[in-house]
Amino acid sequence: MNFLNKAELYRRIEPIRQSAPKGRFDPYALARTLGIEIEVYAFDSARLAGVLLRGKHKSKIILSANRPPEGRRFAASHELVHYFLHDGENFLCTGDDAVSAIEWQANEGAAELLMPYKEFIPFYENIRSLFFTDRERALRRAAEHFGVSAGMISTRLQSLSPEIAQYEHGVPLDKIVPTSARRAGANFAGGAMRGAGCIDVFE
Repeated sequence: MNFLNKAELYRRIEPIRQSAPKGRFDPYALARTLGIEIEVYAFDSARLAGVLLRGKHKSKIILSANRPPEGRRFAASHELVHYFLHDGENFLCTGDDAVSAIEWQANEGAAELLMPYKEFIPFYENIRSLFFTDRERALRRAAEHFGVSAGMISTRLQSLSPEIAQYEHGVPLDKIVPTSARRAGANFAGGAMRGAGCIDVFE
C-alpha cells in the first residue's frame, strides 16, 4: 500500500464522491450502483463495526446492528474507501484504538466523503459564533446537516483545523492545501468507529 498524505487522499476520494448519486453523500446508494450488497447483522462482538468481503463477481459490506444509524453510515463509507483504495483484501473493522496508516486512510476518507472540507468549512464559518455561545447546539446543527453524529463533527473540526486556519487567513476555498497535521481521523466518536482498527482477511 502506498503512503498517501491528506492532500493525495482527498484527491483520490473526490472521484468516489462524484460517482455517487447527487446530493448528500449516501454510501448505501453508491454501494447499490456498484452492485455491493449491504447487510446489517448483530455481531457477537460489540467491537466489530463492519466487514468488507470481496468476491470475484460480487462484494458485500456487513454492518453492525449494534451501532447507531450514524455509526453504520460512517462504517459503510469507511468500507467503501477500503473497497476503492485497498485492492485484494477483505477487512474486519473493529473499535480498537490502535490505527494503522491504512485505517487512517479509511477513516479520513470516510470523513471526507460524508463531510467534504469544501462544504464543511463554509458551513462551520456560517455558524462559527454559535460554537462559542452554545457549542452543543452548534454540533447538533452541523450533525443534522451532514447526517453524522455530534462526536464526528467535533473530530472533523480537529481534523480540519489546518484547513480552517488557511481559510480564516484569507486563502480561497479552492486554493486551500489539505495538510496532514496528525492522524486526526483516528477516533471518530459518537457511536461511529473509535479507532476503527481493521484486520485483513484473505480468502
